[in-house]
Amino acid sequence: MMKRLPALLGLILLAGCVERELRIESDPTGAEVYLDGERVGTTPYAAPFTFYGTRQITLRLDGRAVAQEVYPIRPPWFQIIPLDLFFELIWPGTLRDDRLVKIPLQPLVEEDPNVLLERAKQWRAEASRKPGSK
Repeated sequence: MMKRLPALLGLILLAGCVERELRIESDPTGAEVYLDGERVGTTPYAAPFTFYGTRQITLRLDGRAVAQEVYPIRPPWFQIIPLDLFFELIWPGTLRDDRLVKIPLQPLVEEDPNVLLERAKQWRAEASRKPGSK
């Protein structure tokens, strides 16, 4: 048994793993990427991740509207308990879990200030009316 122990430990150390990567792309590229409120880089962005769950992605680019997306990262079938133990510790190969999020950035639309003022006056008039009156 003692002669087999080093071989067994070697097999465990050489056992496979799961590599996870989150990629974020924007159209156009070059947007600042905020992941869960923290600035992490610019698009195209790619980084490994460890945990599954919901992530908040915010993209900012001059001349474009800010884009925010809540992106759920659900585990694939090979990461569901109890299968995950087998694929993390025993499986001899490497499994990949690549996630790609593509977010289009809309052009920033500038409105005529006079139109905005007129809309504000209408809302003020509506708010000052008594409840129930038309």
